[in-house]
Amino acid sequence: MDELFNARVLTAAINKIKSVRTIIADKVFGAKQFLYSGLFQWDVVSGSERILQNLRPMQEAQIVSATGKSTITCKGTRFSEKRLVLASDLADMRKYGEQAATELLGEKLNRELLDMKTKVDRTREFMAARALAGQVVDDAGTVLVDYNFGVAQKPTLAGKNLWTDSESNPIKNIRAWKKIITQAIGAVDGFFAFAGSSAMDALLENQKVLDLMKNQVGQQIAEKGRITYLAECEIEEILGSYLDNSNVRKDFIPAEYFVLVGVSAQAAGELYAPAIDFDDPNGVGSGKPAGMFFTKSWKSEDPSGRWVKVEARPLPVLYKPEAIVYAKVVA
Repeated sequence: MDELFNARVLTAAINKIKSVRTIIADKVFGAKQFLYSGLFQWDVVSGSERILQNLRPMQEAQIVSATGKSTITCKGTRFSEKRLVLASDLADMRKYGEQAATELLGEKLNRELLDMKTKVDRTREFMAARALAGQVVDDAGTVLVDYNFGVAQKPTLAGKNLWTDSESNPIKNIRAWKKIITQAIGAVDGFFAFAGSSAMDALLENQKVLDLMKNQVGQQIAEKGRITYLAECEIEEILGSYLDNSNVRKDFIPAEYFVLVGVSAQAAGELYAPAIDFDDPNGVGSGKPAGMFFTKSWKSEDPSGRWVKVEARPLPVLYKPEAIVYAKVVA
């Protein structure tokens, strides 16, 4: 019984549990960095766009300025929740014997861990989606990080340029945004995009898209019910949502938006700070790098039960903010 509630066992278990899909967090911020302290700090890097001078064989190497960078710091996030599993909840199983009761307790524990991890993962996806819009915010709307996106990174289409207009040309727009990203960050390995539901509807109904990519688009629609590849850009439609503090449902990617991401080395990542708990062997003050999730349990004497706690301290970060164009394409 005691082994079931061991912090190491619980922590290993929750880190293996699969909860909701975190498409944005995994695809853009998949590179994890586990920190030693609760202070987040990272460099925003910009390289030189100049080309090198050709040197004669005996010439010394050129002296050039180092890679441009600015350092961002902010206090670590903290998402922590605890729940009480009461013995009275398991009373109906007592007549089947201690072994059955222990098994049911394990099942109840797993359900609670799954639900708590799901809430953290949904929060991670929320922060990742907001980072693509230029700011990382918490549940109360407090700005944790502002990447100060330029005007070119947040275009708002209007009039005949709206993708719902018959004169619009989404492929031309996407190509123009690809150029903006490439010129800003240099080498780009490829592109992918996230589309809100209305943006995807507009692509599916845009005659220029259908005419220019007739065979490819037709096959994609038949197989997936959406456009998955356009203008050498992989597209993922984001239909996921969350409930805000006012219990209003909101989309991770607003329906009217199309988000283009340039794939580049070390363009983004997800930082993790140590848990604020001395029972975590990788917690604050341990001198060890943080883990992703920490879990522990302890007894409640009256009412009889066990508390279960889950904690995580993630933050999505952009090392190259210019790799993003966050466009409103539908009114």
